[in-house]
Amino acid sequence: MNKSGIAAFLALITLSGTAHSALTLNADRLIYSEKEGDATVTIHSNENRAYLVQSWLDAGDSSQIKKLPFVVTPPLFRLAPKSDNVIRVVYLGSGLPADRESLFWLDVKGVPGLNEQESKVENRMVLAINNRIKFFFRPAGLKGDPGEAVKNLSWSASGKTVVVKNASPFNLVLSKISIDKETIPVSVVDNNTVIAPFANKTYQLKHAPASGSAVEWEAINDFGTTSKTFTQKMN
Repeated sequence: MNKSGIAAFLALITLSGTAHSALTLNADRLIYSEKEGDATVTIHSNENRAYLVQSWLDAGDSSQIKKLPFVVTPPLFRLAPKSDNVIRVVYLGSGLPADRESLFWLDVKGVPGLNEQESKVENRMVLAINNRIKFFFRPAGLKGDPGEAVKNLSWSASGKTVVVKNASPFNLVLSKISIDKETIPVSVVDNNTVIAPFANKTYQLKHAPASGSAVEWEAINDFGTTSKTFTQKMN
């Protein structure tokens, strides 16, 4: 590969996540309550350089553009060195179910500006930092409480297959699952952490649990903290 090819290849590398990042958000999830009318998150820069920041919502795949009934503002802005800015999301008022939560993702990507010395380098690498967090839209008319809903999950087993049922209108995010003392690795990549409203999630075990075996689980609440451990005997 020649120098120009290498330069093109290294032109943009995207780093996902907030850990040890030059750009951070003040929340790891965003709850949009329709009763309150909007949702905001603050982005902070700890660097002595400006960033060009782009923000948008996606339905689960950040590489696919899908029209959603929200406005994210500002969608594109300059973030000054060592400063903050507020990103606001507004629902357009229609297009989503009113009887359950909807789950999306908020993407906030920052491309650093170059100082005078860096701009003179012919073959340079620009690192784009992408923060991506869950975005929950919660309709105004929902009854119940997410904390109670996660406690009331129902578990059943058939052979090595375990099914958990969510009878509530809330998206429930599990952070720990132990079935008959076998730990289920929870993974955002595998998408096995979120139990959708009025839906089931299936887990495959390495062994068939004994009759009446216990399930232990924990969840992440609206504030991004871990719940207490819940225990239930499987049906």
